[in-house]
Amino acid sequence: MKYIEDKNIRAVLFDLDGTIYYGSKLIPGADEVVRRCRELGKQVYFMTNNSTKTRKQIWEKLTGMGLACSYEEVYTGSYAAALYAHQMGYKTVYIMGSDALAEEFAGLGVTVSDHAEVVIVGYDMDFNYQKLTDALQVALRADKIIACNLEHHYPGENAKRMPGCGAMVGALEGSLGRKVDYSVGKPNPLMDIICQDKGLKPEEIIVVGDTYASDIVMAHKYGSRAVYIGEESHEDTNCVRKISELLQ
Repeated sequence: MKYIEDKNIRAVLFDLDGTIYYGSKLIPGADEVVRRCRELGKQVYFMTNNSTKTRKQIWEKLTGMGLACSYEEVYTGSYAAALYAHQMGYKTVYIMGSDALAEEFAGLGVTVSDHAEVVIVGYDMDFNYQKLTDALQVALRADKIIACNLEHHYPGENAKRMPGCGAMVGALEGSLGRKVDYSVGKPNPLMDIICQDKGLKPEEIIVVGDTYASDIVMAHKYGSRAVYIGEESHEDTNCVRKISELLQ
């Protein structure tokens, strides 16, 4: 509660998978926690390393669950990757990932092509050997290989641990015999993007998340405060209870 009521804190940044929802199910009480933060006068934003959906799709998912939020409050791995490529001046990219990821790049005027200077590696639930083979051909000639994120796994339906984007990245790295050049998602530039967009300083933000290696490391890296829900227990009530304790 002291953290949230601190007048120096202007915004609360919530992770989504495992913090606000599990798969297609909103964690019971999560909407109440978000509403309470707004009542305390805090800006609220939502972040996910998920690169299988566009910002619009994640926003529609949240509102469809009954969580009140605006499109501008949502930040995704797909949007972060596309924005990074756009800011770096990359003209063409090859997408080893979802159609939604490609859509975000096209939306920012970055051409998606089989003959590209940069390979973007995103999460893909339909990932297979042929896709890896196709991506390898481009990656061998590319100037840069950029990962949307390096997360090993994430909580899916009923908190079941699912392989993350790091699994796809690892497959390509293993094929190339080298590491990717850069990773865009948490714990890397996602905080920069939000701060620049909203005119915030990292020390004015509290990060709430369930994955220490991405959510909490990001907060510590930038000097933000953090609330670690923890990955040890994935009872639905566990997450909302821990967040709610701050608001009592």
